[in-house]
Amino acid sequence: MRLIILALLLSCFSYSQDITTVHFNYKWNETNRYDGLNKLKNTKVQYAFVEDQKDIIKKSIKSVPTIIIYKNGRPVAKLEAGLTMEIIVRLDSIQSIVDKHK
Repeated sequence: MRLIILALLLSCFSYSQDITTVHFNYKWNETNRYDGLNKLKNTKVQYAFVEDQKDIIKKSIKSVPTIIIYKNGRPVAKLEAGLTMEIIVRLDSIQSIVDKHK
């Protein structure tokens, strides 16, 4: 059920693109925003604040920031911050995930 609601939400984001990358974070954690996602190719990038989302989405985000990559509205990868509240994944690794699913 949770994935269905999330998929419906993301269908608004994705327009005609198959791959959508969504960066979830809280406003208070903006200093740990993952920069550079706009450099990704073959994906639409969206930024969303967790506190502005419906409860079902809030419950699915366990750590911030979180980057979720969707293909046709379905999640195919989830990258979460650790105790540092930063995502320690190189941009080229994220691009590889996008490329794998395009």
